[in-house]
Order: sequence, then C-alpha cells, then structure tokens
Amino acid sequence: MPTFKQAIDADPGKFGEVGSAISGAAGDLDHFVSDYADCIEALAADWEGGDYAAAASWLPSVKGLNTAAQTTMTAGSATLQASSAAMKATVEVLKQTKQAAESAGYKVMDMPMVMLGSRQWQQVSSAGYGAPAVYAAYQAGAVAFTGLLVAQLAVLNAADVAGAGGLHAAAFAGKTVGTAAGAAQPSVTTAGGLDAWR
Repeated sequence: MPTFKQAIDADPGKFGEVGSAISGAAGDLDHFVSDYADCIEALAADWEGGDYAAAASWLPSVKGLNTAAQTTMTAGSATLQASSAAMKATVEVLKQTKQAAESAGYKVMDMPMVMLGSRQWQQVSSAGYGAPAVYAAYQAGAVAFTGLLVAQLAVLNAADVAGAGGLHAAAFAGKTVGTAAGAAQPSVTTAGGLDAWR
C-alpha cells in the first residue's frame, strides 16, 4: 500500500498495462494446450500401449486447468485494469486536493496532514482580538483538508489491495498450468516409448 508521498508520485496506469499483458498471456495458453495436444497426437504413430495411454491421459487435465487458469487470469486482468483506472482517478483527486490546500496557504505534510502555512500564521498574528477566531477558521480548514486526503488515500489503498489480489491470482493461475503440464511425466517402460516422449 502506498504512502501519501508515493501516491502523489505514482503512475497507476502501469497496473493497467500489466493487466493487458496478463490478458494476452491468458490467450496464449490456448497455443500451449494446442501444442501439447499436437505433441500427444503425433506420438500416437510411434508409441502405443500403456505408456502412451498414461501420457495421453494427462491431456484432459491440462485442458481443464487451462480453462480454469484462463478464467482466473482474465478475471485478474480485469481486476487489475479496473484497479488501475480507480487508482489513476484517485491519484488525480489527491493531487488536486493537495494543490487546493497549498493554494489556500496551507502546508501539506507527507502523513498526510495539513497544517497552517506561514501566510495564515501572519494573518492570525495580525488579527488582534480576532486572532482566536481567525486561527479556528484556518484550523478547521486544515482539519477538513486532512480528512479529505486521508479518505482519498484510503480509497487508493483499497484499489491497490484489490489490484494486488488480481495480480496474485492471475500469476498463480498461469503457474498452475505450467506445473500440471510439467508433471505429465508418465511412467515409460519401453525404449521406444522413452524415445518418443523425448
């Protein structure tokens, strides 16, 4: 989760780019499964019996895992892209709120916390008997700006957590298909079968 300073300096559009790349990778899984199926089919001419049947028996599992992985990766991609858009909008609102506070004379700290600026302290000092009222008015503005920045940062962090969840789910799903295909090492008992599998 980003700090206020990190949020102000952030470029959340990069999350959307990652989401697009994950979406493309999900589509590429079809090529992987197609190549795997072609390989199993090509082996049929030179390899028969229980060893081939064991290797071929993995194909439905790989196809099923591919479908599940594509679904998860597509959902993760959509989550990342939505989170990216939400974070991008929130970063802009944070920047505008910070700029509005500074334009009003406040000093914006990195916590985020808004404090009276030098111009406002000068006005409080020169207000004479009205100083407490001037100070209270400026302090109320500082509290309001602080509340806005804290709330906006909370929205940004929630979108960041959602995006991270989508990223982790998509990454795990893609890894699962590769693991399943890699595990498809049947028990090969004939020399011809071993040569065919390689």
